[in-house]
Amino acid sequence: MSQPFKLYRLQQLDSQLDKISQRLNEVEAELQDDKDFQIASKRAESVDRTLQEKKKELKRAEENLQSQRSKIEQTVSTLYSGKVKNPKELQDLENESAALNRYRAVLEDRLLEAMMAEEEARELFRDANHDQNEQSTILNLSQNKLKKEKKGLQADLEINKEERAAAVGSIPEKDLALYEQLRIQRRGIAVSKVTNKACSACGTTLSATLLHAARNPNQITRCETCSRILYAG
Repeated sequence: MSQPFKLYRLQQLDSQLDKISQRLNEVEAELQDDKDFQIASKRAESVDRTLQEKKKELKRAEENLQSQRSKIEQTVSTLYSGKVKNPKELQDLENESAALNRYRAVLEDRLLEAMMAEEEARELFRDANHDQNEQSTILNLSQNKLKKEKKGLQADLEINKEERAAAVGSIPEKDLALYEQLRIQRRGIAVSKVTNKACSACGTTLSATLLHAARNPNQITRCETCSRILYAG
């Protein structure tokens, strides 16, 4: 097995490892991303707080109206009890009863407004709660899918690491050092396959002399333009 081929095979393994590692990082980031669910949850919490406040306002409106009705009943009872004989006191009671009834009408309007506000808040809460449940379902399905993918990627990563370790063992230290240096300098691609008499990495057409050298299985030949190691196949 030629040294250029060994390095080319190592390049294939490293490129695959890079691809797997990049996807693992993406999957991990996606697993941490629950933005849509958090937005839906915060909205549901906010709407629920509004609903609870509207319920309290409705309860106060009901209590105020009930209290006003009790006052009216008490005033009317006194007015028609026959116990009050003084005309002025009777007039005062009638005036008070009329005022109480006028304010009762105000309280009834407020109660109606409170009921409508509470119903609107309840409807908003139902919508927000539905959206939260929907986002929770979407998140769970997505996370289960991502976790399954992550498990598969981790298994592939270990297999490729084992294959890489075996591949590295048969490569001379000098060639391996050159390969690793080029990997750093050339954005991860240290070995380029010769395709149609050209370097597939940079596209440079190889001279006849360089092409002949690249086909020699016993030597390392590098592209004159990008300096990558050439593998002629």
